[in-house]
Amino acid sequence: MAAWRRRTALKLRKTGRAVWPFGRLALRRFLFAPPDLRTTDAAIAADIYAGQFVFTGRVVNTNGMSPFDMPPPTQGWAEALYGFGWLRHLHAANSSLARDNARALVADFVDRARRSARSALRPQVISRRLMAFLSQSPLVLDGADHDFYMLFLRAVRDDALLLRDAAQLSDDPFVHLAAAIALTALGLCVEGAERMERRNGARLSDLLDEQILADGGHVSRNPRVLIDLMLDLLPLRSTYAARGLEPPQGLVSAIDRIVPHLKMLRHPDGSIALFNGMGASQVDALATIFASHDTGGLAATEAPYSGYQRLAGGSSVLIVETGPSPPFEASSEALAGCLSFEFSHGRQRIFVNCGIPRQAGSDPPVELRASAAHTGVTFAETSSCRFVSHAGQTRVLTGPRRVTAGRSHSAAGEQLALSHDGYKSRFGIDIERVLGLSDDGLRLKGREQMSGTPRSAPDDATLTARFHLHPVMRAQVTETGDIVLASARGLSWRFAATGGKTSIEDSMFFAGIDGMRRTQQIVVIADDPARPIAWQLAAIAD
Repeated sequence: MAAWRRRTALKLRKTGRAVWPFGRLALRRFLFAPPDLRTTDAAIAADIYAGQFVFTGRVVNTNGMSPFDMPPPTQGWAEALYGFGWLRHLHAANSSLARDNARALVADFVDRARRSARSALRPQVISRRLMAFLSQSPLVLDGADHDFYMLFLRAVRDDALLLRDAAQLSDDPFVHLAAAIALTALGLCVEGAERMERRNGARLSDLLDEQILADGGHVSRNPRVLIDLMLDLLPLRSTYAARGLEPPQGLVSAIDRIVPHLKMLRHPDGSIALFNGMGASQVDALATIFASHDTGGLAATEAPYSGYQRLAGGSSVLIVETGPSPPFEASSEALAGCLSFEFSHGRQRIFVNCGIPRQAGSDPPVELRASAAHTGVTFAETSSCRFVSHAGQTRVLTGPRRVTAGRSHSAAGEQLALSHDGYKSRFGIDIERVLGLSDDGLRLKGREQMSGTPRSAPDDATLTARFHLHPVMRAQVTETGDIVLASARGLSWRFAATGGKTSIEDSMFFAGIDGMRRTQQIVVIADDPARPIAWQLAAIAD
């Protein structure tokens, strides 16, 4: 119903512009093209020319037909097609054939799909398409005749007007931010659109001040949002410099805050911890971001506003989620992972969260958002968050609101004392977790317990701690009942727990570059939910 109202409103606004055309954009020519920092692959250009389109893990062979006439296998595939980010691969091919192919596909889209495909009208898709058209305008226009030049200019103008209207009808804060970035870029890059920069540059600055928290996290608490933002903000800053203009202060300060935050969430192998919508890390994109803007220095140890903590000892890193659920309107990718953690030693990832698959699109599967998909603690086999469908997205209805995180240091190392109230309204209890990492990084200890007296819970409700292993790790029970974790590289580790029954179960890792992979998890079920589970992971000496 919400989508129908959005389409109807857009049609009414478009009709109004046709009847009363004053104030419409009168674009004249392209002046600049913002750099595209996303990874390119010339081999993909050959696949596209052959009619093979691979997006979000799904392959469509057009067999000579237009890709815009093909039924999309998934919503994510359709959004990737209509977002035109794949033009950068044609640019990488750097051939007349690739340029001709790009023009043919753009003309095909304008002729066939732009008014009829629902996915093409989603504001986040229009934002991506507008940015792609601007950044790849040299590819598309090199060798083009006057008629195509004007067709492409009109396509950019129409998308800008659509985006301006569509963003106003959305309650998603990231849609507003993406639209402001794209419209600001338009004002910098195209003659006749200067007022777009003046209006949206100031709005962009305000939105960044609102959405990028003081510690550099996004209001959604999703690290992937920050990566996507940086891949647009850095080129936008460069375009301001190319025009000889001063970028908005909000843009500059947001970049300065985001980079240290990403460093805090980064494992030694270069990947970002899997919290709140993060999937497989774009390690090459991260390298580009840090190369473009890195002030040096050590990673921060805490992000109190966005809710993350980092402990480091020796070559080991522990990254913990310690924040409440994000605001409802910013929770479309939020997970029920409060107090979950990831642990690595050097480049060896040991404990992880399950992560989100690349093909999940903007609405991850609910089962992957559950508390049980995290290295964390659950009660009564339920999640700490409840989800609800709203405006075509699944958002967090209720979740942890009061989360505490205290740090201390002793001769044994650094320690975190944590708690959250995600089960308070349903069961009357809080979850408490203590995590400690030795200074040499070779010993990780924890204690899990609940506080309060359970109510409205099943008779067999209990406390369960899960430790999901990275696929490179293999777990095996020893004769003593302990569990040994080993991999083909790095140290072996011994896991032991008291206060509960320990077992090894199957798990899945959804954040691999090559797709999902089978793995294992250690599960500890409390003997008595009123008493704590204590556990320890220690490196085994060679």
